[in-house]
Amino acid sequence: MKRICFVTTIYMTYKSFLKNLSIYLHDTGEYDISLICADEQEAHEDVPDFVHYFPVKMERGVSLSMFESIKQIQVVLEKEKFDIVQYSTPNAAFYTSIAAKKAKVPVRLYCQWGIRYMGFEGWKRTLFKKLEKITCDNSTFIEVESDNVREFSLKEKLYTADRSCVIWNGSASGVDLSKFDISKKEQWNNEIRKKYDISENDIVFSFAARLTADKGINELLEAFTNLVEKYDNIKLLVMGGMDDSGSINNELVKIAKNSGKVIFTGSVPDVERYYAASDVFVAPSYREGFGLVVIEAESMALPAIVSNVPGQIDAIVPNETGLDCVVKSALSLQKQMEKLILDTELRKRLGANAQKFVEYNFEQKKLFEYLKKHKDELIGE
Repeated sequence: MKRICFVTTIYMTYKSFLKNLSIYLHDTGEYDISLICADEQEAHEDVPDFVHYFPVKMERGVSLSMFESIKQIQVVLEKEKFDIVQYSTPNAAFYTSIAAKKAKVPVRLYCQWGIRYMGFEGWKRTLFKKLEKITCDNSTFIEVESDNVREFSLKEKLYTADRSCVIWNGSASGVDLSKFDISKKEQWNNEIRKKYDISENDIVFSFAARLTADKGINELLEAFTNLVEKYDNIKLLVMGGMDDSGSINNELVKIAKNSGKVIFTGSVPDVERYYAASDVFVAPSYREGFGLVVIEAESMALPAIVSNVPGQIDAIVPNETGLDCVVKSALSLQKQMEKLILDTELRKRLGANAQKFVEYNFEQKKLFEYLKKHKDELIGE
């Protein structure tokens, strides 16, 4: 029995990206699975029974408790003697890479799901690049979420090609096509449009992410507000909770709410139903490891408009499954949105291509087979 420990800063990351993989590995009968993350009520209630959960003190953002976090993680790793420890997200990865090296864990796998300093400038870029380099140097191997992020990292000399790879076609967890069930699209479309009083003739754009500036929400609201002045038959579904209200343009939010055209749903557990009621997905993030929400939306036959940054751009085939726009440019985003408002045939063609693209390249169980095989190879079995 091989012993693996996943480490994430918060439980939501595990739940969203690693829970299904844990179930898959457990069901093979070959892996004993543990989880280290922050001490949260949801984790105690939701973590699968077969997962050994070790809560530690861990916070997002810059925290003075980092030394305590590293020590607590190290204590667990030294006691449990795992064959492999896998870590991701900035704080968990930085802390665990140090703790795991000190604990002499033989396989220290860093899953690079994006690069925090991408887009930063000056001293902030220098500092966060140094932290990323430390994480990479402490790791025995780096599993990268997308080809473009790996290419960026190699150019930045964060690690060498022989110590890194992208598994299959990329993404952290692929798409569960039993959840994102295209056969239920019409049913879900009718339910959601009825719930929010959306006409069947309305063209619906959707956005799903934490409401924070680096997800591109300000540019989206600005672009959509301008489009509302020209087109009366458009709506915008904004799915996600407020993450950093200080970075959001409150004036744009106020205009959006008063327009009657923008629906803020908050976080939703059944995002696939909202995608089914949409016509176009928009993801103008400043940085991403890979556009998971993009391929999830594409699986429901939605064309996607994404920013032209590493990770995001890997989730579409430009002009075949979606369109790209200039990052941080509301005008560029607006032009691409308008293109899909005006061209119904293009919208439908891109959406149909998108659904097939995901089915062939990102089906979750197929990805899990590749991920397991790689872990087996790293452990040496």
